[in-house]
Amino acid sequence: MFRIICGMQCPYCQTPLTETSQECSYCSLSLQGANSLMGPVPRLTAGLNDTLSVLKKKAQSKTTKSLVKLSQRFPQVRMHIIINKFDPKYPLSTHLFWLFNQGSLCTSDRKGGKNHSILLGLDPAQGRSGLIVGYGLEPFLPQKALDHVLEKAQPLLSKGNYSEAILAIIGDIAELMQETCDELEEILALAKTETSHQIEY
Repeated sequence: MFRIICGMQCPYCQTPLTETSQECSYCSLSLQGANSLMGPVPRLTAGLNDTLSVLKKKAQSKTTKSLVKLSQRFPQVRMHIIINKFDPKYPLSTHLFWLFNQGSLCTSDRKGGKNHSILLGLDPAQGRSGLIVGYGLEPFLPQKALDHVLEKAQPLLSKGNYSEAILAIIGDIAELMQETCDELEEILALAKTETSHQIEY
């Protein structure tokens, strides 16, 4: 069974953090400390990183296509996926925090409140899954909502249906984003956006 790990909290002890936190007030974990624990940063590319070749070529193509569709629908958002075997000594959330901040997934002009990236991490061997979002998305994609997205995908993940699970997660995140857009439109009395079309796979 997959275990679920989400932010935005300390990626090690789950103590709540803020955008200005330099280190965890409870366990003192910082980005520099994570660097010492994790070692060299692996080379990652934007989008899908299936280091274990879990997905077949057709499934990889469908996943990449759905990620592109998500970015087309919500141009500020970039979603990345890492399928890997992570060191079991550390929580998956610690690995994702480290890769999210030190990897090449987020450009220098997309830091802090301008960071609208999403990172999904899957560890099939250990049955772990996690989601982390940039500070710019935190007010709109709260932890409870991310937990629910992973909970819905858990039956597929537990059966090894990784492609279907990933597509379902992307689709559910798109729905969350659309709900946020609709709520803002209603609050601010804005004209309807053109993000209501469904993501096609």
